Amino acid sequence: ANTSVLFVPARFASSAIYEAIDAGIKLIVCISEGLPTIELVKITAYLKNKDCRLVGPNSPGIVSSGEAKVGILPGHIFKEGKVGVISRSGTLTYEIVDHITKVGLGQSTCIGIGGDPIIGTKFIDCLELFAQDNDTEAVVIVGEIGGRDEQDTAEYVKKYFKKPVFGFIAGKTAPPDKRMGHAGAIISG
Repeated sequence: ANTSVLFVPARFASSAIYEAIDAGIKLIVCISEGLPTIELVKITAYLKNKDCRLVGPNSPGIVSSGEAKVGILPGHIFKEGKVGVISRSGTLTYEIVDHITKVGLGQSTCIGIGGDPIIGTKFIDCLELFAQDNDTEAVVIVGEIGGRDEQDTAEYVKKYFKKPVFGFIAGKTAPPDKRMGHAGAIISG
């Protein structure tokens, strides 16, 4: 096996991630959300010298249209195509993919990176993969307010990424003294 998808309660997810890493799994997709921040800091450090990629936590999964599906993304909305999708929001991922399909474009690969404050694979990591992917001609990025990752990604795209990129940030501003509902926004708020 080279891929593990984790559907476990948050209190067991850290152990499941370590178990998959130590078993030599190359790709771990963590659907679980709400893992303790300190655990994710430790996991991120542990992954530094490993040949393993963690997607999530709080990821809806990954789909390479016509190839493979890992996670809870609804497969019927995907169509083979040339648009890569990277998203922090599960529900918005479904909407964006459905619209891309309905206009006849289709997707190469869709990666739900997860909405928790600390995630294993970030937008830039995915863009680096899409830059090397001949099946991807353009990329759609779906972000959320409340963190720096989206801003860092915009700077990266401007400097380094050669394929067309279309971005959408869910939300414009947060009301003063109002905490937003997504974990990534809460931690930065």
